[in-house]
Amino acid sequence: MPLPSKAVSFERAALPAGFKAEGMVKTRQSIKSPDGPIVDPISGQRFVCLDDPDDIDARRMRNDPAKALLLTHLRIVSPRSGLPTIGADGAKLICRDVQIKKGKRLVFAWHFMVWGDLPWNDFACFEAIPDHQDDYGLSLHVLMDLAELANGGARASGWRLSTWTANADFSGTLEWTVANGQVINDPTLMQPAVEAFSNPPALLIDDIRVLG
Repeated sequence: MPLPSKAVSFERAALPAGFKAEGMVKTRQSIKSPDGPIVDPISGQRFVCLDDPDDIDARRMRNDPAKALLLTHLRIVSPRSGLPTIGADGAKLICRDVQIKKGKRLVFAWHFMVWGDLPWNDFACFEAIPDHQDDYGLSLHVLMDLAELANGGARASGWRLSTWTANADFSGTLEWTVANGQVINDPTLMQPAVEAFSNPPALLIDDIRVLG
């Protein structure tokens, strides 16, 4: 079981055992927020950063688009605007072979930050995928999107805590995803515009633990 009762706080350059990355994911000691301040871990010396907003050219396009995880299949409904949003590219943190007993709580800290503008609706989400399709899990849950940040006049959420209480035994995979995105008004749109691939956002994760 990769998630012990003690915190997972990403203290080394390599990801802890049981975790894997898709796209550009690495541990960092700090990152400069688009709102100005330097962001430090909330626990220990490092956090994990999903995507790399620094690996861009003068147009704020990726230096190497092939390093990013393609997410054009991913669609959400913006919690703030209620509009459909299609993914473009981004990154994912994955933890497999997780077992959480009924009544236990998964708690993790996250910090979402964006450098883009509407209608390119960056977003971050979390999902608990059961090993078997009909077993207990958590469907795709949007942590935050650009529309919510823009409504508050900010580009970064600050550190926040999310808690998922297991209402039944869970066995499966945990996934955290951050994505460039684009609000879509045409439901037949299958591919985002080129601009949706610019200004990559970031999702920071720290202090993952199971309590209860």
